[in-house]
Amino acid sequence: MCSYVKALYEFSGEPNSSEISISAGEILQVTRTDVGEGWWEGKKTNGVVGLFPEAYVEVMSAVDVAKLKNPPPVVPPAPSAVVQSPDGNRYDDEDIDDWDDDWDNDDNGTYSEIPQNHHGTANNNNNIQKSSNIQSWQLPPTPHDDTTSLSSIQTGTGPVKKTGMFAKNSDPYILGTVNVSVPENEKTYIIQLDNFYFWQPNPHQYSVVVASPSKETKFKGMKSFIAYKLTPSFNQVSVSRRYKHFDWLHERLVDKFGLVIPIPPLPDKQISGRYEEQFIEHRRVQLQEFVDWMCRHPVLSKCEVWMHFLLCNDEKKWKSGKRIAERDILTGVTYCSAVFPPEKQLLPSSVDREMESFSKFIHSMDASVKNLVTISSDQIKRLQIQSKKDFQRVGEGLLDLAKAISIDEGRHNTTGSSMANCIGLTGGKFIDIGLLCENQPKADWIPFSDRLHIYRGVLSGYPDILATHKGACAKKRECVRLNSDNKMGQAQIVEVNRRTDIISYTVMAEMSHFKAERESHLKETVKNLIDEQINFYQKIIANLQEAQGYFK
Repeated sequence: MCSYVKALYEFSGEPNSSEISISAGEILQVTRTDVGEGWWEGKKTNGVVGLFPEAYVEVMSAVDVAKLKNPPPVVPPAPSAVVQSPDGNRYDDEDIDDWDDDWDNDDNGTYSEIPQNHHGTANNNNNIQKSSNIQSWQLPPTPHDDTTSLSSIQTGTGPVKKTGMFAKNSDPYILGTVNVSVPENEKTYIIQLDNFYFWQPNPHQYSVVVASPSKETKFKGMKSFIAYKLTPSFNQVSVSRRYKHFDWLHERLVDKFGLVIPIPPLPDKQISGRYEEQFIEHRRVQLQEFVDWMCRHPVLSKCEVWMHFLLCNDEKKWKSGKRIAERDILTGVTYCSAVFPPEKQLLPSSVDREMESFSKFIHSMDASVKNLVTISSDQIKRLQIQSKKDFQRVGEGLLDLAKAISIDEGRHNTTGSSMANCIGLTGGKFIDIGLLCENQPKADWIPFSDRLHIYRGVLSGYPDILATHKGACAKKRECVRLNSDNKMGQAQIVEVNRRTDIISYTVMAEMSHFKAERESHLKETVKNLIDEQINFYQKIIANLQEAQGYFK
């Protein structure tokens, strides 16, 4: 007979994985129970098969399932229903809103909690109230212009919706079909220095430390998760964040900035081994790399959703700020409405040369970084497996030789520093060198690979940015043709040119920032690799020199 289970709690499966999402009360047919690490495999009523946590379900008999498929008529519940949580406490409907939220679904199915800190001062910065709003769906009519309106040539049909309206295309922004009111704290400025364009630096530079990962639980240990402490340098007030909080933040950042500013990547997700000490520490280091990149960026480091992530310690304010961020209007190419560059019209031919050159560079650097990632992986495997094995084989061979010689030395009653002892100590040094090889990647190749992971993610964002710019220029040329055919007024074409230039300024400012990052951050990365390699080989030499001393 087939086994069936009933879900006790809601679980949200991790995207692009073998996990499935289940709802409380849902019935599943169990297909495997030997997955391991508290996971079962099952089939939903719609035929979808995937993994879910064993602790989230209770086993049912086939008879019970048959009864549930033909339930008696449902009596409407009383207006104020009372439910019981897994820990035995009772909650009213109003209480449920405080904890039963889609935000509480983790990538590993664990319960979410934003610990409250009643002693911190960071909450003063948590009021992320957006004044951005759509004022008009069309560009205001230009005086003395009775030609075709910009909205009439917009691609597509029907009204433009917020969700995904700028995901692939810059037309709505270029054509001015959506006007956005930009609050002062959202405005971003671009400055010119020596014929190059840069983001105006953040005057309040700071750093954030990711530390103290700890395993925490809810519902008497039924749900567990790893929380990290983030401490900004400007207030020294720590907040507790889980990986899924980072994941939500990353999604918001990509939605808001992804078509004009590449967002650094997060560590890769993982199903098994998430509570192993080595994995947790490595993830902490990778999250630190992500946070460091955010802090160094002059725009990302001061955006509201990032500051909300860093500062909010109150659960209700957190959820309120979360929903405000998800309703943000300044997303995609529309974010350019908040960018204020120099009042100077750009020369299209010069911009085209810049973009073409940068595109070739991005393609070349992306290929070289991917190659270095492969090389790093090969070096890690070689040192931790093959090199360790080779040195240990030499050491064990010398130890065997020492044992053989000691037999004859015992027969002759050799005194003093015997040959067997010297060879045995030398064998021990080779074994020590093997252990050095095993641990060395933690100091050089793994950190190097983590830095390259950041660059891979950033580089992967540039093709969409360059495609967005290319699409904006194409739309501008289309508008110029309409103007030459007297189908668009001169005032409107001026506005199209201005908005296209803003996109160009934005991309060039980000190009300048990426260049500055390479010249400092990447330089430091390669230097650290070389320094650790020198230390590694110096340790090997020191061991060999000590072994050499045994034979003097």
